Amino acid sequence: MKRIVFLLFFICSSSSAYSLTDTQLWFGFVHQARLHNHWGYWLDVHHRTKNNFSNNLHLEIFRAGGTYFINDQWRVNLGYAFIPQFPSLTNQSFVRLEHRPWQQVFHTFTKRSFRLTHYLRNEQRFLQKTSGETIVDGYVFRERIRYMMMMHFLFNESKAFKQNSVGAVIANETFVNAYSSDKVNSYDQNRAFGGLFYQLTNAVQLQLGYMNVFAKTPKGEEVIHAIRLFAFYSLDLRRKK
Repeated sequence: MKRIVFLLFFICSSSSAYSLTDTQLWFGFVHQARLHNHWGYWLDVHHRTKNNFSNNLHLEIFRAGGTYFINDQWRVNLGYAFIPQFPSLTNQSFVRLEHRPWQQVFHTFTKRSFRLTHYLRNEQRFLQKTSGETIVDGYVFRERIRYMMMMHFLFNESKAFKQNSVGAVIANETFVNAYSSDKVNSYDQNRAFGGLFYQLTNAVQLQLGYMNVFAKTPKGEEVIHAIRLFAFYSLDLRRKK
């Protein structure tokens, strides 16, 4: 337990060397379903606000994909995401659209009171070109690779990640630009998260915690302090024998 508390404290204090850039709210719904021994689907939706938590819209994400289950622990995904972005603090009618095909290898491992989830995702980002706060013809293309690792630690081992189980969760995700037509920095961003989870049902898990984002953008280094609330909904719809 002491190690968990230390890790959460480390994540929450990791940005102390940088100036505060923004405070945001992140909401997400992530849904995975298994329809067959090998086939399923992935859906997730995100809503983020910025500028003192909620003064402005930041972006929204609508992501969908198909899933191929290699076995109970390993799966691969192929899909597409649509992302409206709101980059201006003064003009919320200025919307920059992004189209994002993505591919992913996903692995999960559970042993008693511990669960490890991680994935390697490759995404091709087509962002509308802009001039100031005006959309112009054409797209900027960036290919980005991201790796996420998430660890769950149950407070009550006997619950075994079933309904009403509670625990701590920590995660880290690193993003690297493999290619960009506009020559952005190869290092994109890092997201560190620490919080608590509650297993609302056997299929639905809620997570609430703090996320620190450190990013390198064309405008310079940015730090975001965010409160993140996510719901994870996993279904196994295979016929029971």
